[in-house]
Amino acid sequence: MTAQGTTVPVAHRLATMTWQEVESALSETRTLLIPVGSTEQHGHHLPLGVDVYMPEAIAERVAAETGCLLAPPVWYGVSPHHAFKPGTFSVESETFQRYIRDICVSAGEWGVENVLLVNGHYLVQDPELDIVVRELTAEHGLRAFHVPLVSVFADAARAARLSDVSFHAAEFETSLMLALFPDLVDMDRAETVDPPDDALPLTDYDAYGDNRVGWALSAERMNALTHTGSLGDPTVATRETGVKLVDQAVKNITTLVEALAGLKSQNDPEADE
Repeated sequence: MTAQGTTVPVAHRLATMTWQEVESALSETRTLLIPVGSTEQHGHHLPLGVDVYMPEAIAERVAAETGCLLAPPVWYGVSPHHAFKPGTFSVESETFQRYIRDICVSAGEWGVENVLLVNGHYLVQDPELDIVVRELTAEHGLRAFHVPLVSVFADAARAARLSDVSFHAAEFETSLMLALFPDLVDMDRAETVDPPDDALPLTDYDAYGDNRVGWALSAERMNALTHTGSLGDPTVATRETGVKLVDQAVKNITTLVEALAGLKSQNDPEADE
Protein backbone atom coordinates (compact mmCIF):
# COMPACT_ATOMS: atom_id res chain seq x y z
CA MET A 1 0.00 0.00 0.00
CA THR A 2 1.33 3.42 -0.98
CA ALA A 3 0.69 6.36 1.29
CA GLN A 4 -1.38 9.29 0.12
CA GLY A 5 0.69 11.72 -1.91
CA THR A 6 3.73 9.44 -2.17
CA THR A 7 5.55 8.44 -5.31
CA VAL A 8 8.74 6.40 -4.92
CA PRO A 9 10.90 5.72 -7.96
CA VAL A 10 10.91 2.00 -8.67
CA ALA A 11 14.69 2.23 -8.92
CA HIS A 12 14.94 2.65 -5.15
CA ARG A 13 12.42 0.07 -3.92
CA LEU A 14 14.30 -3.21 -3.46
CA ALA A 15 11.25 -5.44 -3.73
CA THR A 16 10.63 -4.28 -7.30
CA MET A 17 14.25 -4.38 -8.49
CA THR A 18 16.37 -7.02 -10.21
CA TRP A 19 19.78 -7.86 -8.83
CA GLN A 20 21.37 -6.03 -11.76
CA GLU A 21 19.43 -2.91 -10.86
CA VAL A 22 20.54 -3.22 -7.25
CA GLU A 23 24.15 -3.58 -8.38
CA SER A 24 23.81 -0.43 -10.46
CA ALA A 25 22.11 1.50 -7.65
CA LEU A 26 24.99 0.70 -5.30
CA SER A 27 27.22 2.88 -7.44
CA GLU A 28 25.05 5.82 -6.35
CA THR A 29 24.11 4.95 -2.77
CA ARG A 30 25.24 2.61 0.01
CA THR A 31 22.41 3.51 2.39
CA LEU A 32 19.44 1.26 3.12
CA LEU A 33 16.26 2.17 4.97
CA ILE A 34 14.46 -0.73 6.68
CA PRO A 35 11.00 0.07 8.06
CA VAL A 36 10.53 -1.95 11.24
CA GLY A 37 7.19 -2.27 12.98
CA SER A 38 4.66 -4.65 14.42
CA THR A 39 1.27 -6.13 13.58
CA GLU A 40 -0.86 -5.50 16.64
CA GLN A 41 -4.17 -4.14 17.84
CA HIS A 42 -4.63 -0.37 17.69
CA GLY A 43 -7.98 0.17 19.32
CA HIS A 44 -11.35 0.47 17.65
CA HIS A 45 -10.44 3.12 15.09
CA LEU A 46 -7.06 2.09 13.62
CA PRO A 47 -5.89 -1.02 11.72
CA LEU A 48 -3.41 -3.63 12.91
CA GLY A 49 -0.71 -2.42 10.52
CA VAL A 50 -0.22 1.10 11.90
CA ASP A 51 3.32 0.48 13.17
CA VAL A 52 4.44 -0.60 9.68
CA TYR A 53 2.34 1.76 7.58
CA MET A 54 3.83 4.81 9.33
CA PRO A 55 7.58 4.08 9.02
CA GLU A 56 7.27 2.67 5.51
CA ALA A 57 5.41 5.74 4.24
CA ILE A 58 7.94 8.07 5.84
CA ALA A 59 10.86 6.00 4.53
CA GLU A 60 9.28 6.12 1.06
CA ARG A 61 9.45 9.89 1.13
CA VAL A 62 13.06 9.86 2.29
CA ALA A 63 14.02 7.41 -0.47
CA ALA A 64 12.33 9.59 -3.07
CA GLU A 65 14.13 12.64 -1.73
CA THR A 66 17.61 11.17 -1.39
CA GLY A 67 17.88 8.22 -3.77
CA CYS A 68 18.78 5.75 -1.00
CA LEU A 69 17.48 2.19 -1.08
CA LEU A 70 14.24 1.12 0.57
CA ALA A 71 13.87 -2.43 1.91
CA PRO A 72 10.61 -4.33 2.38
CA PRO A 73 9.27 -3.71 5.89
CA VAL A 74 9.50 -6.01 8.88
CA TRP A 75 5.89 -6.70 9.85
CA TYR A 76 6.33 -8.59 13.13
CA GLY A 77 7.79 -7.25 16.34
CA VAL A 78 7.89 -7.55 20.10
CA SER A 79 4.26 -7.10 21.18
CA PRO A 80 3.35 -9.51 24.00
CA HIS A 81 1.47 -6.79 25.89
CA HIS A 82 -1.09 -6.47 23.07
CA ALA A 83 -1.95 -10.16 22.96
CA PHE A 84 -5.15 -9.55 24.91
CA LYS A 85 -6.83 -8.53 21.63
CA PRO A 86 -7.08 -10.76 18.51
CA GLY A 87 -4.92 -10.02 15.50
CA THR A 88 -1.74 -9.26 17.43
CA PHE A 89 1.45 -11.15 16.54
CA SER A 90 4.53 -11.19 18.76
CA VAL A 91 8.01 -12.69 18.61
CA GLU A 92 10.50 -13.19 21.41
CA SER A 93 12.96 -10.39 22.00
CA GLU A 94 15.98 -12.56 21.18
CA THR A 95 14.33 -13.86 17.98
CA PHE A 96 13.56 -10.32 16.88
CA GLN A 97 17.09 -9.12 17.52
CA ARG A 98 18.66 -12.00 15.60
CA TYR A 99 16.28 -11.59 12.69
CA ILE A 100 16.89 -7.85 12.28
CA ARG A 101 20.63 -8.32 12.70
CA ASP A 102 20.76 -11.05 10.07
CA ILE A 103 18.79 -8.94 7.58
CA CYS A 104 21.26 -6.10 7.98
CA VAL A 105 24.35 -8.32 7.85
CA SER A 106 23.14 -9.91 4.63
CA ALA A 107 22.66 -6.46 3.11
CA GLY A 108 26.21 -5.61 4.08
CA GLU A 109 27.44 -8.64 2.18
CA TRP A 110 26.23 -7.18 -1.13
CA GLY A 111 27.44 -3.66 -0.56
CA VAL A 112 25.25 -1.74 1.87
CA GLU A 113 27.32 0.28 4.34
CA ASN A 114 24.71 2.36 6.16
CA VAL A 115 21.51 0.91 7.65
CA LEU A 116 18.70 2.96 9.16
CA LEU A 117 16.12 0.96 11.12
CA VAL A 118 13.07 3.22 10.93
CA ASN A 119 11.03 2.07 13.91
CA GLY A 120 7.25 2.51 13.98
CA HIS A 121 6.83 0.38 17.11
CA TYR A 122 8.76 2.91 19.12
CA LEU A 123 9.24 2.91 22.89
CA VAL A 124 8.42 -0.78 23.26
CA GLN A 125 11.08 -2.33 21.01
CA ASP A 126 13.60 0.49 21.32
CA PRO A 127 15.81 -1.63 23.65
CA GLU A 128 16.05 -4.46 21.10
CA LEU A 129 16.96 -2.17 18.23
CA ASP A 130 19.51 -0.29 20.31
CA ILE A 131 21.26 -3.61 20.94
CA VAL A 132 21.11 -4.54 17.25
CA VAL A 133 22.70 -1.31 16.02
CA ARG A 134 25.47 -1.68 18.58
CA GLU A 135 26.21 -5.22 17.38
CA LEU A 136 26.11 -4.20 13.72
CA THR A 137 28.52 -1.38 14.37
CA ALA A 138 30.94 -3.18 16.68
CA GLU A 139 30.95 -6.63 15.12
CA HIS A 140 29.98 -6.23 11.46
CA GLY A 141 31.48 -2.93 10.35
CA LEU A 142 28.20 -1.30 9.36
CA ARG A 143 27.10 2.22 10.17
CA ALA A 144 23.81 1.35 11.82
CA PHE A 145 21.18 3.65 13.28
CA HIS A 146 17.98 3.11 15.22
CA VAL A 147 15.47 5.76 14.11
CA PRO A 148 12.34 5.71 16.32
CA LEU A 149 9.65 7.89 14.79
CA VAL A 150 8.72 9.30 18.17
CA SER A 151 12.16 10.95 18.28
CA VAL A 152 12.38 12.35 14.76
CA PHE A 153 9.01 14.11 14.95
CA ALA A 154 9.33 15.03 18.64
CA ASP A 155 9.46 18.82 18.27
CA ALA A 156 6.47 18.94 15.95
CA ALA A 157 4.49 16.68 18.27
CA ARG A 158 5.18 18.79 21.33
CA ALA A 159 4.25 21.97 19.49
CA ALA A 160 1.01 20.60 18.07
CA ARG A 161 -0.28 18.38 20.86
CA LEU A 162 -3.74 18.95 22.29
CA SER A 163 -4.04 15.91 24.57
CA ASP A 164 -2.56 15.31 28.01
CA VAL A 165 -1.79 11.67 27.24
CA SER A 166 -0.74 10.06 23.97
CA PHE A 167 0.44 6.52 24.54
CA HIS A 168 -1.06 3.98 22.12
CA ALA A 169 -3.33 4.60 19.11
CA ALA A 170 -3.89 8.09 20.50
CA GLU A 171 -3.31 11.63 19.19
CA PHE A 172 -0.04 11.18 17.33
CA GLU A 173 -0.50 7.78 15.72
CA THR A 174 -4.03 8.72 14.71
CA SER A 175 -2.87 12.05 13.26
CA LEU A 176 -0.14 10.32 11.27
CA MET A 177 -2.60 7.82 9.84
CA LEU A 178 -5.04 10.62 8.96
CA ALA A 179 -2.25 12.24 6.99
CA LEU A 180 -0.92 9.08 5.37
CA PHE A 181 -3.81 6.58 5.10
CA PRO A 182 -7.05 8.40 5.92
CA ASP A 183 -9.19 5.64 4.40
CA LEU A 184 -7.96 3.28 7.14
CA VAL A 185 -9.04 5.53 10.02
CA ASP A 186 -12.55 5.44 11.50
CA MET A 187 -12.78 8.58 13.65
CA ASP A 188 -16.38 7.79 14.54
CA ARG A 189 -15.05 4.90 16.63
CA ALA A 190 -12.21 6.83 18.27
CA GLU A 191 -12.59 6.96 22.04
CA THR A 192 -10.64 8.61 24.83
CA VAL A 193 -9.17 6.21 27.41
CA ASP A 194 -7.42 7.90 30.34
CA PRO A 195 -4.76 6.25 32.52
CA PRO A 196 -5.96 5.19 35.98
CA ASP A 197 -5.75 7.61 38.88
CA ASP A 198 -3.51 5.18 40.76
CA ALA A 199 -0.82 5.12 38.05
CA LEU A 200 2.61 4.71 39.59
CA PRO A 201 4.84 7.78 39.95
CA LEU A 202 7.81 8.11 37.56
CA THR A 203 6.02 6.02 34.88
CA ASP A 204 3.72 8.35 32.93
CA TYR A 205 1.58 6.63 30.32
CA ASP A 206 2.65 9.19 27.74
CA ALA A 207 5.09 9.08 24.82
CA TYR A 208 6.37 12.48 25.92
CA GLY A 209 5.70 12.08 29.62
CA ASP A 210 7.88 12.24 32.68
CA ASN A 211 9.02 8.61 32.49
CA ARG A 212 11.94 8.54 34.92
CA VAL A 213 12.34 4.77 35.18
CA GLY A 214 12.22 1.88 32.74
CA TRP A 215 9.05 -0.21 32.78
CA ALA A 216 6.94 -2.60 30.73
CA LEU A 217 3.36 -3.78 30.49
CA SER A 218 1.97 -7.29 30.36
CA ALA A 219 -1.09 -8.28 28.35
CA GLU A 220 -3.02 -8.64 31.60
CA ARG A 221 -2.08 -5.15 32.73
CA MET A 222 -2.94 -3.62 29.34
CA ASN A 223 -6.28 -5.38 29.43
CA ALA A 224 -6.97 -3.81 32.80
CA LEU A 225 -5.95 -0.36 31.54
CA THR A 226 -8.03 -0.16 28.38
CA HIS A 227 -11.24 -1.72 27.11
CA THR A 228 -10.63 -0.44 23.56
CA GLY A 229 -6.95 -1.33 23.27
CA SER A 230 -5.97 2.32 22.88
CA LEU A 231 -4.68 4.58 25.64
CA GLY A 232 -4.89 8.35 25.44
CA ASP A 233 -7.09 10.68 23.41
CA PRO A 234 -7.32 10.01 19.66
CA THR A 235 -10.39 12.25 19.27
CA VAL A 236 -8.22 15.40 19.02
CA ALA A 237 -6.11 13.97 16.20
CA THR A 238 -6.08 15.90 12.93
CA ARG A 239 -4.64 15.45 9.46
CA GLU A 240 -2.91 18.83 9.85
CA THR A 241 -0.99 17.59 12.89
CA GLY A 242 -0.11 14.40 11.03
CA VAL A 243 1.30 16.35 8.11
CA LYS A 244 3.53 18.32 10.48
CA LEU A 245 4.81 15.11 12.07
CA VAL A 246 5.48 13.48 8.70
CA ASP A 247 7.26 16.55 7.33
CA GLN A 248 9.57 16.83 10.34
CA ALA A 249 10.34 13.11 10.37
CA VAL A 250 11.20 13.14 6.66
CA LYS A 251 13.35 16.25 7.08
CA ASN A 252 15.32 14.81 10.00
CA ILE A 253 15.90 11.39 8.43
CA THR A 254 16.84 13.01 5.12
CA THR A 255 19.45 15.09 6.94
CA LEU A 256 21.05 11.91 8.27
CA VAL A 257 20.95 10.11 4.93
CA GLU A 258 22.52 13.07 3.14
CA ALA A 259 25.26 13.30 5.76
CA LEU A 260 26.03 9.61 5.26
CA ALA A 261 26.19 10.14 1.50
CA GLY A 262 28.92 12.68 2.08
CA LEU A 263 31.17 10.18 3.85
CA LYS A 264 33.87 8.31 1.95
CA SER A 265 32.86 4.78 1.00
CA GLN A 266 34.59 2.17 3.09
CA ASN A 267 34.79 -0.08 0.06
CA ASP A 268 35.95 2.56 -2.43
CA PRO A 269 39.59 1.91 -3.37
CA GLU A 270 39.90 5.55 -4.42
CA ALA A 271 38.55 6.92 -1.16
CA ASP A 272 42.00 7.67 0.28
CA GLU A 273 43.61 8.92 -2.89
